[in-house]
Amino acid sequence: MKLRNALLGGAAAILLLSGAENVAFASTVKAGSTLNASQVGGKQAKVAHIIAVTNLRKGPGMDYKIVAKAQPGDSFAIEGSDGDWYKVGLPGGGKAYIANWVVETDAEEQVAIEGPGEGQQTDNGPKATVIQILGVTNLRSGPGMDYSVVAKAQSGETFRIDGSEGEWYRIVLTNGRQAYVAKWVVQTEEVPDSDSRVYIYHTHNRESWKNVARSTAGGAYDDKEVNITLVGKHMASTLKQRGIPTISENADIAARLTEQKLNYSQSYAESGKAVANAISSHASLSYFLDIHRDADLPRSTTAVTIGKKTYARVMFVIGMANPNYKENKKLADALHTLLNKKYPGLSRGVLLKGSSNGNGEYNQSVSSGSLLLEFGGVNNTLQENLSTAEAFAEVFADYLKQKK
Repeated sequence: MKLRNALLGGAAAILLLSGAENVAFASTVKAGSTLNASQVGGKQAKVAHIIAVTNLRKGPGMDYKIVAKAQPGDSFAIEGSDGDWYKVGLPGGGKAYIANWVVETDAEEQVAIEGPGEGQQTDNGPKATVIQILGVTNLRSGPGMDYSVVAKAQSGETFRIDGSEGEWYRIVLTNGRQAYVAKWVVQTEEVPDSDSRVYIYHTHNRESWKNVARSTAGGAYDDKEVNITLVGKHMASTLKQRGIPTISENADIAARLTEQKLNYSQSYAESGKAVANAISSHASLSYFLDIHRDADLPRSTTAVTIGKKTYARVMFVIGMANPNYKENKKLADALHTLLNKKYPGLSRGVLLKGSSNGNGEYNQSVSSGSLLLEFGGVNNTLQENLSTAEAFAEVFADYLKQKK
């Protein structure tokens, strides 16, 4: 089953890095060359089809060096797997690893799942209907508790419904495989593709503030409930009021890391899975905003009073280790200018970060409308951040309406 997405469509090409990882990208391989080979050693091989601009790495993890770039439409023969990563062969020789949540695999090569039984609904389901997971739950190979667990889903994750049987929905995972989830642990939502344009999420979803944080181990200032996600929800609500259809992601990335015994550096890999799920469920998404709270900086840096109201200042962070960074920077520059024109001093500016001093990608490969926003710092308050969310939404909505 193919989940091709218009947002991510493009010519089949691979961009090979030249020199440092955080600089411009080099030449391309012509479409239709050795990228589509699907045989290894004369035998038919399982093929991974790229659905999002992504990095190919030296090893199975985000910490390994980037060795190449892949574009939507590229295909690679799978030679093995390690956890959430596929091992693939490069067209010019050599091997690389790619995350399984940014690829599809050929339907005939997928893990077999029990087919529909007598009386089972076999249609593709309402194409505009998605489910949202209400609590951590198992996804199974068939419609019942006796079937094997194929994956775990976290609270807040969304999946497109592909069919149903009794009390179970059949869904499609980001790697193209099917799974079943119990109807009693989800809620459904009708979301036509045309009614979703902006996606707000939080890689570090428990970031909070000194005056309210209940977890301060190592100076982290985190909280399970009073945290940066409240800012994202408020921004989404304000954008909707201004006529901009927006999705606010509820996935608890911190909980995912704990459950899988992953370290903090894997946060962007986990939030990337949530982004991939959103893209597969909402074809019209164009803008992806990852909202954070900045570090322990003085209020003279992170707060500004405009009129009689105090706001948390915004800083745009653009990763340079992805082919969209120039377009993302162009968007950030435009919003920086518009913010400071309407709310003088609200924006702190645009910070470019390569892989040598940070993640370098920040899931910004998925779109030329991807931004990481640092709202205030630990010394700000929730109310200051909510005020900023309203101001940013106002300016962003005006920007988007002008772009139509």
